[in-house]
Amino acid sequence: MDYTPYIILIAVLVAWIALVIYIKKKGILSKRGLSTYGPLLMLRTTGGKRLIDRLAKPKRFWLSFATVAKVICLLVGIFIMALLVWEATIVNQIPADRAPSPQMILGIPGINPVIPVVYGIIGLVVGIVVHEFAHGILTRVGNLKVKTLGVVLLIVPLGAFVEPDEEDIVKTDRKRRMNIYAAGPAMNIVVAAICAMLFCVAFMGSVTPVRENPVVTGVGSNSPASVAGLNFASQITEINGASIRSLTDFTNLSAPTPGQMVSVSYYYSGEAKTAPVADGLTLVSIVSGLAADTSGMKVGMTFVRLNGTIVGNQVGLEAILNQTRPGQIVNATMLSYDSVSQSYVTQNLTVTLSSRTHYLMQVSPSLVSSTTKDIGFLGVNTAYMGLVMNSPNALIHRLQNPYAGVSDAGGFIGDTLLFIALPFQGLAPVESPLASLFTAGGILGALPGGLFWFVANSLYWIFWINLMLGMTNVLPAVPLDGGYLFRDAIDGIVTKFKKNATDQERQKIVAALTYLLAITVFFLIIWQLIGPRLL
Repeated sequence: MDYTPYIILIAVLVAWIALVIYIKKKGILSKRGLSTYGPLLMLRTTGGKRLIDRLAKPKRFWLSFATVAKVICLLVGIFIMALLVWEATIVNQIPADRAPSPQMILGIPGINPVIPVVYGIIGLVVGIVVHEFAHGILTRVGNLKVKTLGVVLLIVPLGAFVEPDEEDIVKTDRKRRMNIYAAGPAMNIVVAAICAMLFCVAFMGSVTPVRENPVVTGVGSNSPASVAGLNFASQITEINGASIRSLTDFTNLSAPTPGQMVSVSYYYSGEAKTAPVADGLTLVSIVSGLAADTSGMKVGMTFVRLNGTIVGNQVGLEAILNQTRPGQIVNATMLSYDSVSQSYVTQNLTVTLSSRTHYLMQVSPSLVSSTTKDIGFLGVNTAYMGLVMNSPNALIHRLQNPYAGVSDAGGFIGDTLLFIALPFQGLAPVESPLASLFTAGGILGALPGGLFWFVANSLYWIFWINLMLGMTNVLPAVPLDGGYLFRDAIDGIVTKFKKNATDQERQKIVAALTYLLAITVFFLIIWQLIGPRLL
């Protein structure tokens, strides 16, 4: 692994911190209206208050927005809490090596490995600016003071902030205060929705595939395709002389002689290439504790024979297993690549088959009925040559219309989560080599290719970061906006139902409930990190 970028980053941060400490000691900061918060520089100014005042003038509009904002915060808050509780109940099903890391929890570009640095910074800057300006606008709509505006810098500008008069906010009525707290996260969510629509409809809606041939969306570890150098976004055109025009052409392939080297022609980054690949059905994942795992099968192995029959493809494997029963002992002949000799070697394994019905009862009981035939089960996922494929039209359709076929709330939530998960599938940002598979048309097609994809990817990551900021900030945990909203809401409920309570008694009840929920939220988040590693 090349650590040079990390060394450079650390060196730059150390130099920045040293500079901040030096100019602070010299008294330069106070003269320039600057202050520090750790390594962050905060530039405060009274300039820009007129802009906030102008933006706040259509008060009726902003008061209507504040009403909608509180509804948005309530609904999203309920959803995110339900999601955290659900995730807490399934931590025992998550292997320790797949548990989220602290870096994944933090949505910071350069720290979270999923978030690209440039697009992440763009999304973060937009998210912070719209969040803080929304707070500022509703502060002025409520006739409260805005003390200063400012910019936060960590080498580069990270965002803006609006600093209201805290005393005014504490003294004002509950409704105005809740309007201010709800405006920030709701504005993030609204901006996220607008950017998602622009990304899907305007930009991805103008994109069409260059070719119709199927595209590699995954390459199994240690698989023949991986050994041959095929990568994500390779577009297969021909295998051993057979033209591969569609996904169906690929799925219908069968290896007459598993392990035989065949020629695979494909495009990658716009270039036509050819590679020799070992033919056959390959293991891409194995369920721990089931037949394949206990027999010694490994990810990347290719089937030759099972129970004395040649395994040509997935259909052939299923046909063989349909003739077996749980507990039956069968022989398996497998091929695996030896990196030392740089050749494929044959291994003969003895496999005691597991129960398919027992496995389904554990993972998806709805698939089992009284008429379900129990057969032998290996506990594997396979792919031809180790290639997971999809059609280019299916890929772009996912980006154009993520809610296609949705008919209920469950489907909407599920497809939203899939759209958010595009970065985990290599579909965001859309960059070369994936971008080379598509071309833009219409008005947006007039943009240079690099600029088109830069704007499109920026829109997606503005959506992504704003949604994360909005959803995080509605969590009912002080000091997040949702925590203050929850505190005021509880205060209103206690005031209504405990009319005879003194201010001190009411505040004690509100404080207890507020901190209890904040601790619960903190625990649910931490449990995602430590739960899978403990269980």
